[in-house]
Amino acid sequence: MMILAIGNINIDLICSVPRLPKPDDKVIVSNYTRVPGGGACNFAVGLARLGSTVSLFGHVGKDQEGRRAIDSLISENVDVSKVIHELEIPTGFVIILVDEQGESVKIGCREANACLSPTEITNELFEGIELVHVSSVSVPIALQVAKKAKELSIISSIDFGGELMGTKKEILTKIINQYSIVFLNSLSFRQAFGMPPTPPNFQKINLEKDQILNVTLGNQGSYIITPKKNYFIPSWKVDVVDTTGAGDAYAAGFIHYYSTGIKDLEEIGHKAATCAAIQITRSSARKGMPTKFEVEKFIEKGY
Repeated sequence: MMILAIGNINIDLICSVPRLPKPDDKVIVSNYTRVPGGGACNFAVGLARLGSTVSLFGHVGKDQEGRRAIDSLISENVDVSKVIHELEIPTGFVIILVDEQGESVKIGCREANACLSPTEITNELFEGIELVHVSSVSVPIALQVAKKAKELSIISSIDFGGELMGTKKEILTKIINQYSIVFLNSLSFRQAFGMPPTPPNFQKINLEKDQILNVTLGNQGSYIITPKKNYFIPSWKVDVVDTTGAGDAYAAGFIHYYSTGIKDLEEIGHKAATCAAIQITRSSARKGMPTKFEVEKFIEKGY
C-alpha cells in the first residue's frame, strides 16, 4: 500500500535541561543536538523503517537545514519527490526542552511549513496513493485532505498536533468525523470532546461506520475506539529517555500494521504501543523509530 504523509518538515534543536522551566524561571542547558524532525517526517520515517512504502508532501527552505532534512529522509527510503522547496523562506524548526525524566516541551517556528496551502491538495498529489496521513496541519488543510480523500476513495488518517490546538470544539469534531482513522492524546481529546478521556466518556462518542479513534495516554496506555467495540492497549514499562515523538511512533506503527491487512485492532494497537515504547527509550524522535525486526524481537522477549 502506497502511503502519503502530509505535514511539517523541521529541524529540531533538542536541549537537555535539569527541569522544565516555569514562568520567569531560568534553566541551564547541559547539552544539545540538532536533528531532522517534524511530525509528518517522523511518521514517514517510522513507516519506512517498518517496511511501508511512503511519500512525503510538505514545504522546506532551500537552505542548508532544508538540505539536511531532505537528505535524512532520502537515507531512510522516504520518497521526497513531492516536497516543495521555498527560495526565500527558511526551513521550519522546533526547540525541544527535555528534562531528566524524559518529559518535554516544544516551541515551534513554522517558516516554510506555513506555505502549505489547500490549493495544493489536488488529484495529482494523490496519484497512486491508497492511504493519506496528515500531522499537525491547519484546519483548511485538514478539511481539504479529508474532502479529497473521500472523493478518491482513499483511506484518511489524522494526528492532531499543536497546529489545531485552540481550534473551536465544533470544528475539531467536524474534522474528526471526516477521517477514517484519528489519533488524539489526552489534551486534544479534551479539546475536541469537552470531557476527559475515560472509558465511560468513550461510550458517549458517536463515530461513523468503520471509523477508528486512537487515544494515547502516555504511560497509562491507549484506547482504540470503534462504533462496535473499544479496546484498551497497555503501555510497556520501559526506562524513559525522551518522550518526544512517541505519538508519531504509535501512529506509524498503527498505520503500518493496519495497512498490511491485519484485522485484529487489538493486535495492531499492541504493536503500535511497542513502537512507541521502543522509541521513548532513545534520544530524539527520529533516531528512536524502530525497525520491524526490533518490534518483533521486543514482543518476543516480552521485555
